[in-house]
Amino acid sequence: MSSEGSSANPTGTVVRLLNERYELGERLTESSFFHTYRGRDTQSGQLVAIKVLRPEYAADEAFASRLLSEAESAATLQHPNIAQVHAAWRERGTIVIVTEWVRGINLKDRVRRVAPFPLAVAMDIILACAEVLNYAHDRGFVHGDVRPDNIIITPEGRVKITDFGLGASVASSQRIQLAALPRAVYYLAPELVEGRVTDAATDIYSLGCILYEMLAGVVPYDAETSLSVAAKHLHQAVPSLQQANPQVPNAVAGIAAKCMQKDPLARYLTVQALIGDIQKVREAIRNNTSLDWTPLKAPEESPALPKESKTRAARRERPVQREREAPSGPSVGLLAGLGIFAILMVAGFAFFMSTLLFGNPFNGGPREASVPANLIGMQQQQAVDALKAAGLTADIRADFSDKPEGVVYDSTPKSGMEMRTGKPVILFVSKGTEPLTVPDVVGKKRAEAQQALQSIGLVIADTKTEFSEIYEKGEVIAQSPIGGTQAKKKSPVTLIVSKGAEPVPQNEPVAVETPEVTPEAHPEPPAETVPQGEMPVREHEVSIRVPRSAKSAQTVKIVVRNEDGSEQTVYEQEHQPGEDVKQTVSTLGNKGKCQIRVYLNDHEISRTDV
Repeated sequence: MSSEGSSANPTGTVVRLLNERYELGERLTESSFFHTYRGRDTQSGQLVAIKVLRPEYAADEAFASRLLSEAESAATLQHPNIAQVHAAWRERGTIVIVTEWVRGINLKDRVRRVAPFPLAVAMDIILACAEVLNYAHDRGFVHGDVRPDNIIITPEGRVKITDFGLGASVASSQRIQLAALPRAVYYLAPELVEGRVTDAATDIYSLGCILYEMLAGVVPYDAETSLSVAAKHLHQAVPSLQQANPQVPNAVAGIAAKCMQKDPLARYLTVQALIGDIQKVREAIRNNTSLDWTPLKAPEESPALPKESKTRAARRERPVQREREAPSGPSVGLLAGLGIFAILMVAGFAFFMSTLLFGNPFNGGPREASVPANLIGMQQQQAVDALKAAGLTADIRADFSDKPEGVVYDSTPKSGMEMRTGKPVILFVSKGTEPLTVPDVVGKKRAEAQQALQSIGLVIADTKTEFSEIYEKGEVIAQSPIGGTQAKKKSPVTLIVSKGAEPVPQNEPVAVETPEVTPEAHPEPPAETVPQGEMPVREHEVSIRVPRSAKSAQTVKIVVRNEDGSEQTVYEQEHQPGEDVKQTVSTLGNKGKCQIRVYLNDHEISRTDV
């Protein structure tokens, strides 16, 4: 059961609520299956990530139902290194999943920037991932889509794995598997390529690929097409990590190779066994001891068929009178049989793919058609209609370009080329200019911040100044749009720069915009309720808003001075940026004879006589 509504936040802006609880913010990213938004849980006040299944996949009822079921099950996983699933439900014909908000960079982006990693860093990350999977496997959960895109490294260095349940959902539909293939194929276990179900061994294989990539700086298998990469997982030998990076010791290369064995039974049988070897490596790094060992079996212990068995098999195939002849190698008949089998397999695969793409070749045969002229420059729908009229279909590939959004900027094949009817023409459609990631310049000096923004093509639209108790004069207090968000080239950016701390007049309340401090006196009791000779006890409401631009948690402290000169700290506690704090405090003395002081990280920000 779900519902949608709207409400007004304290600034008067109308916001959209999902499930009568989650405030929907701006869209952050688009992945293969989801639109992801920033959100807020109105009950707890915590930031959340809201993932909405894309319409083209929500229409697949089997996939949508499985996804909802898996997400609801994944909500039971409680581990510090798992991005917690808070809720999942159906909403207007699609699936909505609310998860923990995780700040940081995904491992894929980090690999692009700094790989190969230092050995200790790579082993720490792979250990954290393995411990998460071990926890999940013990509870009957297999991830099924372990790849660096789903691993987040927080600013504090914590590893978080996301998208539990998605892998099993993808496996429920062949069409969905094809959609997921381009991103997942680099970490796909051979048995998954063959269409078998996910299990613990497939997660272990993916971990091996990730360990290889962190230390080599490249994926273990790469090719021009996803199908070619999948074929390499199936048939190509496990690549040598030491060949890609000679600095990797034997033990670590062996761990990666054992994880990536083609036969699941030749891999680590459990993640716990893998964890044991990782911990041995980490201990050796700390103690500077030898890593010249390997978890791989020696060649003589490999499960290959012994020579004796081959001889016995040969004897069963030969007449008795030739039994004493020693075989000199594989028979011509065996090689010919294997060759014929390989040819039949290739032909069968080619027939399957041609049938899938072009229809049955024995059903009247294909016809020829010309790719229409002037596709380049058309709007997407115009180009699709033109292809349809010519008896062709469109395969839309959206990407960033200098052309306006929605305009076709290239095609394969080109206009005028002949091709079979029904075959797709790839249309490259512009998504507009590639968005830039806005740098986070809060805390930087004004000139440095402007240089960082202008160097990537953003424009300084306006610069304002404000007093700040947190940032020194000339440092950036806030920016709009905020750091880490996306913006188009030449987009305007507004900066708010600190004027330093506002001067504090003695014995007068401080008028500050941020943080906000509002002491309010409660109605005083009638004079006759205070016994003669005693000072009255009066209550005051103090309201404080911690600056949103603060870089970390701030310590809020409230100190009261009574009429008799005595002082006491009545409140001291940490609060997050943007948090509102309200406290009722008492003073002993007559009006105007007492004082309330408020401190933020030991800096006085307000002094009020009450």
